[in-house]
Amino acid sequence: MTEQRFDPRHRDRAIRMVRRVTIGGAGGVVGLAGVFSAASAATFSGKTVAVHHVAPPVVPIAAAPVQQPPPPPIVIVKVVHLPATGYYAGAPSYAGAAASAVSGAVAAPLPPQQAPAPAPPPPPPPVCHSTPSLPC
Repeated sequence: MTEQRFDPRHRDRAIRMVRRVTIGGAGGVVGLAGVFSAASAATFSGKTVAVHHVAPPVVPIAAAPVQQPPPPPIVIVKVVHLPATGYYAGAPSYAGAAASAVSGAVAAPLPPQQAPAPAPPPPPPPVCHSTPSLPC
């Protein structure tokens, strides 16, 4: 293999090129800023915009609201006790529930109205990735 030697001329040429590109980019930015500044100054009219004031509409002042006293409380005079009609979880929901609750007899819970749904199928077997050291 041949040894690559460092050449100072190539280094100096590259540094000068980077300097030129940097100075050219900065000069371009300053030039574009000057162009945009001159264009905005040339198109600026300097006239003020006429402001048209519209008077707000006259709204009459409404009377202050008056607070009303709360309604009188409702007093319960007569309490009526009714027999239980099966409001617990296992109670049957037919008309005989009131009769069985009154008599004290406990009715058997009803069977479900429809059969339960079938179980989902089992998952498929895992995919076999055979390797030379571990064949399927």
